[in-house]
Amino acid sequence: MAAPRVSVVIPCWNAAAFIEDTLATVAAQTFRDLEVVAVDDGSSDGTREAVERFLRSSGLRGRCIRQENMKIAGARNTGIRAAEGELVSFLDHDDLWFPEKLETVLREFDAHPGTDLVCHDENVVRDGKLVRVSRNGPACERLYERLLFEDNALSPSATTVRKAKLFEVGLFREDPRFNTVEDYDLWMRLAKVCRIRFLPVVLGEYQLVERGASNRIVYHNTNLEHLLRDHFAAFPDPGPGTRLRMRRRLGKMCRSASRLLLGQGDLEAAGGYARRALAEYPLDWKNWALMGLWTLKRLSS
Repeated sequence: MAAPRVSVVIPCWNAAAFIEDTLATVAAQTFRDLEVVAVDDGSSDGTREAVERFLRSSGLRGRCIRQENMKIAGARNTGIRAAEGELVSFLDHDDLWFPEKLETVLREFDAHPGTDLVCHDENVVRDGKLVRVSRNGPACERLYERLLFEDNALSPSATTVRKAKLFEVGLFREDPRFNTVEDYDLWMRLAKVCRIRFLPVVLGEYQLVERGASNRIVYHNTNLEHLLRDHFAAFPDPGPGTRLRMRRRLGKMCRSASRLLLGQGDLEAAGGYARRALAEYPLDWKNWALMGLWTLKRLSS
């Protein structure tokens, strides 16, 4: 059988209760030259059986690879290595695609033959209700710097990329220090070698799962700081202006973490991040405002 043009890589972990809904949106694609490469990353709930049952009943080309738990970066890498298509389209196990997603994305690749990566917009959904629209991008000449010094601008389930480019940059880094930010790291590395296009059209749904416990927020931001400092250390222009941009980025990271922790009512951890935001970048009035808000909450508690 000839290789498909697109491999849909789906990392799965304890997804038996909902993976068929995700796979159904792949089976409903108007573009048909595809395969599914699902990776059961050490599930304990029959995820592999659910995937294989759906593939048999739907006639969808694909397979499910079972492995010991390697976290999401390791699961995605296993899927990439097994993929036969020239393009890899990522889909997380609880996200959904619209039927025209792949057809629209492939049309963009065909219309612009030099393109290496296409990313579109997504609806962000909680419990079946639209929360907001995630506008990925925008494209710019120095996208790596925009990603590094501003914020992430891509989403896994909205991204399709040439498999060769993934291997060129070394796939997802499986370093546990980058867990929860492994995709952000990959986009930055791909931005150095890829011609990237953003489609301002919603072609899928990202399922918002609340992970707001204070320890999760701290864990994510600790790893985000590991990632940022890793890229800062390799940045080719360490001049005063660049160092100021680095401090501004760290201040923004700390401010975001503090706001999330305030929402959890964890004043102690929120205060630590608020003080760090101000220390990193006192030139931003938002950091002063956050410190004032934290102080008011502290006094009223």
